Amino acid sequence: MKILVIRLSAMGDVAMSVPVFKTLSEQHSNDDFYLITNKLFNPFFSDIRNLTLINPDLKEKHKGIKGLFQLYKKIKKEINPDIVVDIHDVLRTKIIRFFFRLSGTKSVKINKGRKEKRQLTRRKNKILKPLKHTVTRYKEAFLKAGIFIELHPYSVPEFKVNSFELKKLLHGNNKKIGIAPFAKHPQKQYPINKTEALIQKLTDENYKIFLFGGGKKEKNIAENIAGKNPDVTSLVGKFPLEEEIAFINQLDAMITPDSGNMHIAALTSVKIISIWGATHPFAGFTPYIPDEQFHIIQNNNLSCRPCSVFGNKPCYKNTIECLQLIDSEEIIKICKKITD
Repeated sequence: MKILVIRLSAMGDVAMSVPVFKTLSEQHSNDDFYLITNKLFNPFFSDIRNLTLINPDLKEKHKGIKGLFQLYKKIKKEINPDIVVDIHDVLRTKIIRFFFRLSGTKSVKINKGRKEKRQLTRRKNKILKPLKHTVTRYKEAFLKAGIFIELHPYSVPEFKVNSFELKKLLHGNNKKIGIAPFAKHPQKQYPINKTEALIQKLTDENYKIFLFGGGKKEKNIAENIAGKNPDVTSLVGKFPLEEEIAFINQLDAMITPDSGNMHIAALTSVKIISIWGATHPFAGFTPYIPDEQFHIIQNNNLSCRPCSVFGNKPCYKNTIECLQLIDSEEIIKICKKITD
């Protein structure tokens, strides 16, 4: 059987699909799986057999309805899948599903639980309860397609650091902490001034700090932070993603907001300290890893939290108290506990 799966973005959501594809590969070894996703995310799936990655060019060749039709025709001709499983369900993926349905190919889609997520994040009368985990929603989409899977704990691959420069950074007896300071939205990002204070306190305790994540703007910020302290090294934009993942696996802990970098770290065995602001673990986007590997820091005393599922809505108080009120000492306390 040939199963075409669609999950174009975002980084964290794609990373959360890895345990599902690993399980599918093991429990349905005679089937062929094809995943349409961003080329950037290919390293996530490097050790999964019977999975073929399809990387569309959504900015040019496969842009718009005409481009998506060309993508559909190519896949139909070269693969001719038996079923399409859409675990993204956005406009682009709806269009792709529509083309396949017109040609007689069955398709199913994820149930994102949009209504209950609105109830969780609305300003008044929130229904504050844990919702289905995103990985469970992925699993249920495959069940709709008649593909049964029994999820089990994620097995971490044998990551190997190949870069000589990165290998050198692993030398020494100091505890090594990764920090990914950045997030797509400020409502999810621990303030930079508080991050700098946190870094200073950690280096005072003889930790070595490595900074991850972000684009050109964030790279400049990270290099500025690193330039102030000899025990801080910025890796932002310097190494391929697969090398970063292998390096993170060698660290003693990773400190990150609710971001793509949190989910990248979750592909490894590193212990994670995750800082949550406007978003909330109840929405179902925590990493699918053992509880002892994942430590959440959040402010539970604010009735306005969570105010959005993805952290993309501006703080209506204009204070972002959910992050501003988190004391770095709380982070350091957990860091010491899990690295001793």
